[in-house]
Formats: sequence, structure tokens, C-alpha cells
Amino acid sequence: AGTATYTITPAANGCNGTPIVVVVTVNPAPNVVALPASQTICSGATTGIALSTTNGVAGATYSWTRVDAGVSGVLVGSGAAINETLTATGSTAGTATYTITPSVGGCNGVPINVIVTVNPLPDVVAAPIAEAICSGATSNINLSTSNGVVGATYSWTVVQSNVSGATSGFGTSINQTLTATTSNAGTATYTITPAANGCNG
Repeated sequence: AGTATYTITPAANGCNGTPIVVVVTVNPAPNVVALPASQTICSGATTGIALSTTNGVAGATYSWTRVDAGVSGVLVGSGAAINETLTATGSTAGTATYTITPSVGGCNGVPINVIVTVNPLPDVVAAPIAEAICSGATSNINLSTSNGVVGATYSWTVVQSNVSGATSGFGTSINQTLTATTSNAGTATYTITPAANGCNG
């Protein structure tokens, strides 16, 4: 904090009165720095934004409000970090814009904005969801997304029992030639994971 000291002298008819002294204390305003300054996360993940002051003003606190576009979550908060779980509400990326205000001793610093992009999660639909084929035949399972997320890709792992020919892979369909290895029916169980924009469904 700095001070401004005023010495004030009254005057009338050429005569000065007794001066008085007025001291004005000027508290500094903190700044705020966000790390990272912007962020991209997957729907259902938690933000991780650390807040700090770099101009040397001690004791700063931080509060924020948030404006959403296609995102749901808590709209106000305070603290030294923003750790919130955000969910995309549509099939395209949403944004959460945080306006963060630093404060010390009743003095607010200049607010900053931090934008968090929230990518939605694709789903996966397999058609058919179960299939019975003859030994030596080829599976025909088509994969697609039903929730409208664009650019989904699909990968799978497989556990096979009394079957050969099933392998892990990726693509939009599972077409593998499978052979029963015993006199009993075998199974190939595929676990299929959809992904889009670095986010797994």
C-alpha cells in the first residue's frame, strides 16, 4: 500500500487558518494469471486451472463466474484453482468461459477470461449386437455412432474361446474369418471403443 499525504491550509481575507493533514492510503490491486490460459477437455473430465498473482501483491483471492455454450456445470466459484467437472450437452464441442477477478483488501484487479473447450463423447452402435456364423465364415458387424458426434473412429479388443482368427483392430466394421477349434461352438467377444477428438466414449 502507498500513501498520499495532503496538507490543507484554509484562507480567508488574506489570513491563513490552521492547516490539517489528510492521509489517503492507496491499496494496490492484484493481477491474476491462469495456467493454462485455455484448456480443452473431454466431456465428464475435470478442469485443472491454477490461479496466481505475479505483480507481488500478497493475499490475493480469486472469484469467477462462467458463461456456457453447450456445457453444463457450476456457474460460480472461488479459490486458487478451478477444478470443475464439465459435461458437453450436445454433439459438438461446447465452451465454458470463465471470467476471473482477483481481489485484495476490497480492491479488485483487472479480470481475465479463460475459455475451456469441452469435446463430446461419441457412442458406438454395433449391428448386429450378436452374430452366429459357421466355422470358416466371416463376421459382418457394422459400427456407427448414434449421438451425432462427427468424426468417430472405432477400435476393439477381443477375447476368443474355442475360436481362432479373431484379432484386435480398428475401423468401421469387423470382418474377420473365424474358425471353431473344437467340436463345440466357440465365441469371439469384441470390446469396441469409440473415439473422437481425442476423447473415448
